[in-house]
Amino acid sequence: MKDDELIRHELQLNNFLAEAFGKHGVKCEIKDNLVLFPIEFMTAHTRLFNRSSSSALILQLDVRLEIGLGREINESCVGLGMNIETAIADAWKNFLQNSFHVLLSAFFTKDFDDQINRYQWPVNGRMYDIVMSHLSVRGQYEKLQPQPWLEQLENLIREQPLTEGCHWIRLYYAQSEHEMLSSEILLDNEIWTSVEKTILTFKFPKHRDFLSVRLFCILRDSFDVSRAAAIMACMAEEDNEAIVERMIEEGFSPIDAEKATVFIPLAFGRVFLKGITKLNFTDEAVITNGKEEQFTINLSDEPIYTNAYQLAEKIMEEGCVDKKQFQLLFTKSAELNAYNNALNEGSKPEDLDNATFSPPMIYLSDYEPPVIEQEEATQTEISHSDFKEQKTRRRHWFFWKKK
Repeated sequence: MKDDELIRHELQLNNFLAEAFGKHGVKCEIKDNLVLFPIEFMTAHTRLFNRSSSSALILQLDVRLEIGLGREINESCVGLGMNIETAIADAWKNFLQNSFHVLLSAFFTKDFDDQINRYQWPVNGRMYDIVMSHLSVRGQYEKLQPQPWLEQLENLIREQPLTEGCHWIRLYYAQSEHEMLSSEILLDNEIWTSVEKTILTFKFPKHRDFLSVRLFCILRDSFDVSRAAAIMACMAEEDNEAIVERMIEEGFSPIDAEKATVFIPLAFGRVFLKGITKLNFTDEAVITNGKEEQFTINLSDEPIYTNAYQLAEKIMEEGCVDKKQFQLLFTKSAELNAYNNALNEGSKPEDLDNATFSPPMIYLSDYEPPVIEQEEATQTEISHSDFKEQKTRRRHWFFWKKK
């Protein structure tokens, strides 16, 4: 099977994907071989791979949903058939049955929640919204019998040290003649090595005939730096107030939304500069708030900065769907701007490579230091409505000076 034939069918499947979302009330369009979701700032596309053996036509369909800058959920489904058309049709049916409604309910609409299970679980001290597929079963299976392995899986997930943001889990189990044939558990597209042995102890159903079960679930909390980065990139032409407002709508607190507009470009700029120079950066930063108070902080203590730094490193290594979005963020870096200005003023790159930057000076209007417990003092977070009522706000800015 030729690659150009698979590409032709991938384009057709992109149309199928757009139609499926459109029929469920989700606005989307196709551009440059991508399905674009302009309201959610997401993209999706399909890939096909020939996994055929000498005796059967087997195709692997990947549906890749970019949920945030540099983060893609990759759902793989296999299709079997006598020819490419029937194999694709089988793979597409499997995607619609096993994965589509989970993606739909997790990111786009709750109007079709009858097709999924929705929960809220505390995981690693954070509350996550859980969207879980119905069981996908092949073979004999008594749906009314107790499912102890599902409870075991829930307890296992609750105990895991997951990071903030969005995660997705795929579990597959197959058995025959009361013996396990295969088991696999993936976290964020990768084999979940820390728990793959644990699931071997789960009380999965046993049967004389072949039996397999699949489960797909998405875990979301409101603190997702990749989503904030995508919002900033897609709204690059708008002012910071509009960007902060959109992040708040996504679930960020007002202060975290403010921090994101500062710390994400700072982290992205540093990762980019480290990739092309030998510059050194301090972990210290000085923050001034709207009360003209100043605080010296350690950037490594700021989750938004550290998560953004790790995300930028991942994108530098692996790339992302739209490289322009990554560029729009690191070019907002004041340190990159200072470096370029120095070059424009005649400095040589080798003279700057060993420079050590002084702490960046940052303005965050609502910043407060960590709360110190006092009997009579309370700390309250600015509300969404209070944020809207503030008509005049200083811009979030920071600058850099070379020592």
